[in-house]
Amino acid sequence: MEIISNMKKRKNRKFGLSLAVLVLLPLFLLRLAAGQIAGAQPAGNQPPTRYTITDLGTLGVSFGEVPTINRALTGLSTQDGEPAQINFVQGKIAFEFVGQATNFAPTPAAPLGSAHQYGYLTVVRGIDNLFSGSPHNEATAVFTFFNEATTTESFTDGPLRIVDRNGTTTIYLNSAPASFANPDSFRSGIPVLTSTLHQQAVNTGVGTFTAVFANTISSTSAFTINGTTFRLGQTGQPFRAAVTGQFNATPPPNAHFAGYAVGAGEEQRMIAIPQAQRRRIPQFSFWSDSAVNKVSK
Repeated sequence: MEIISNMKKRKNRKFGLSLAVLVLLPLFLLRLAAGQIAGAQPAGNQPPTRYTITDLGTLGVSFGEVPTINRALTGLSTQDGEPAQINFVQGKIAFEFVGQATNFAPTPAAPLGSAHQYGYLTVVRGIDNLFSGSPHNEATAVFTFFNEATTTESFTDGPLRIVDRNGTTTIYLNSAPASFANPDSFRSGIPVLTSTLHQQAVNTGVGTFTAVFANTISSTSAFTINGTTFRLGQTGQPFRAAVTGQFNATPPPNAHFAGYAVGAGEEQRMIAIPQAQRRRIPQFSFWSDSAVNKVSK
């Protein structure tokens, strides 16, 4: 009986050893193959890793030691030498502004009249420090804008007067203090974004009005603020602006107004931070309920 018991024990040990080999051998072979593949690629020539963001709806990024980059913005790192690309995200406020308007009588070139609308930006999504000092007003604004618009149609509906205009909007990096006493000072800077516009203004008959702008970017130029280079929007991107205003009983100007612009293009727009600037950032974290995929370039 003892001999039989010993034989059973030896058989059980052999079976256990065989089972362990069957389990561990595939894992060993997989690990060996992975090591050979990694070894075949020289360390200095391995392709960089890119992150593709498939849904930017609720993505946030926090940065350290970059005061000109907003701490609550969408982001994606790009190659060296590229500016930080600030695109206009659909449904998100791209910038806010305040301004004044001057209306002009009809001329042969503009038989229904025309208007200049000018002012400064108070918020730009993705950029902090929009003023060079205090108080925050047109004289210290970093960005100004100037609209040139020609009236194309005019309608009356009871107490309402509806005016349609076409023209252009230009945003400038301000180079000298602007002043509402001199409307042309709002277009004395460096153009960083130019767009076409269509405007519908609705005058209420009680001294107030609303206006909606449909713009499409026609050109952009890179600019630098505090050592960081940006580009505002991309050619072809649309945006929409909504304005509320009050007519001035003793012009000039004819009106005062304020409003905001939102992106009107694709939802998956982003702001890109150049690789060189990303290396200067000691802390980088992201949070999202979106999907973030890691892929090799």
